[in-house]
Amino acid sequence: MNIKTYIESGIIEKYVLGLATPEQEAEFHYLREIYPMLNVEMEMVELRLENLLFEEAVLPPDHLKDRVLDRIGRDQPKWQERVYSNGNGHTNKEPEYISIKPGWNRQITVSIWWRCAFIAMVVLTMALLASTWYLHNQVEHLQDVLIRNNFTPHPISR
Repeated sequence: MNIKTYIESGIIEKYVLGLATPEQEAEFHYLREIYPMLNVEMEMVELRLENLLFEEAVLPPDHLKDRVLDRIGRDQPKWQERVYSNGNGHTNKEPEYISIKPGWNRQITVSIWWRCAFIAMVVLTMALLASTWYLHNQVEHLQDVLIRNNFTPHPISR
């Protein structure tokens, strides 16, 4: 395959612009692994497109920046300072901080019945765990007794 012809075919530009078909993309990925020159060419195409976009960019109107800055309050100071006197003639300038509290001051509450149900569920779970542990220990104890007495179970006949 002639790489020069492949580069001149415009496939790289299609790939960079996202206009290539899935088959062309797969082929390009495969060829990039074989020919590192395609990676360099792809970067050059990206750079050319970027430069072209910056050259042809349409700037916003000049008055737009002033309008936006006026709207957000360009003339307001970033923080307001208050002067505090500590009684011995010295003044401290401390910034006034804005309290960031949510507008919603309600607390989420849970009904007393849900709390009782949760406590009952926890107690029931603990009781089930304790009974399971107790029965497991009983089974192990009975197995030890059977082994000690050399008890062999007989098949049940019908």
